Amino acid sequence: MPLPLTPGDLADIRQTLALFAHVCDNRQEDALGLVFTEDVVFTFARSGRVLTGLGEVLAFLRHLPPEAADHHTTDTVIMVGADGTVRALSRYLAVLPDGSVTNGEYEDVLVLVGDGWRIRSRRSIHRHPRADGEVPSRRNPAWLPATDRVPPLGV
Repeated sequence: MPLPLTPGDLADIRQTLALFAHVCDNRQEDALGLVFTEDVVFTFARSGRVLTGLGEVLAFLRHLPPEAADHHTTDTVIMVGADGTVRALSRYLAVLPDGSVTNGEYEDVLVLVGDGWRIRSRRSIHRHPRADGEVPSRRNPAWLPATDRVPPLGV
């Protein structure tokens, strides 16, 4: 069994996940490094688009219109795999300019770097609303909370 995460680790991970919405929605380009590693891989399951590296994430943000959705990350479950991989499974709500809401999930792999926890990979899985005939994205079983993946997380 991997070493448990400390309460400080859990707080740092949750802070990193919360920073995503603030940094990205406010286009704080200079703060992207507080959220992602330089080699981050950000996958959009619905479209299949993949952003590789902090530079591609930055370019993506620069091309978003000013009225792009506001994001809210919630209901995070932090898991540690038998190999020590730290995963966070979160729900998101995105409020669109007209007040409508979409939602989905983030599958994040986080790593501890010199000054804190960062997202190394993120898979964004859209849930609702779905287009006619659209089926939900399949989830890898490693992302399903289970007793062997949600061990006691700290002392």
